[in-house]
Amino acid sequence: MYRIKQLSIFVENKTGQITDVTTILSQNNLSIKSINLIDSNDFGILRVIVDDEQKAKKVLDNAGISLKISDVFAVAIDDHIGSFNEVVTLLSSKNINIEYTYTISNNHNGAFIFKVNPNNFNQVIDILQKNNINILKEI
Repeated sequence: MYRIKQLSIFVENKTGQITDVTTILSQNNLSIKSINLIDSNDFGILRVIVDDEQKAKKVLDNAGISLKISDVFAVAIDDHIGSFNEVVTLLSSKNINIEYTYTISNNHNGAFIFKVNPNNFNQVIDILQKNNINILKEI
């Protein structure tokens, strides 16, 4: 229910690699909801949330672009200082490791995106719900 599918796309760290991916997505009428690039000297991981991850996987696979689909969740950003800290402190107190996180924002709302160990995913959702954290069903 609260699982959002995120594509992790492996790209070389050179000019045009992001454009190659975004062109394929746009030419196939796929809407990018979130995009985040993590880089190193030689390669990067482009983390993308789209409106149809299976279609995106198919068109990117057909283009020879390597990717992995992961489950992430989104927590609505409350407009007060410390809202992010409240979420990470809660998860830390329950011994939940956050593999990575980033923020997104659109016309309607902002959100913190989190990736945790898949074995802990349901436990994390339970913890957040019991603590009245607003988990988004989609972004």
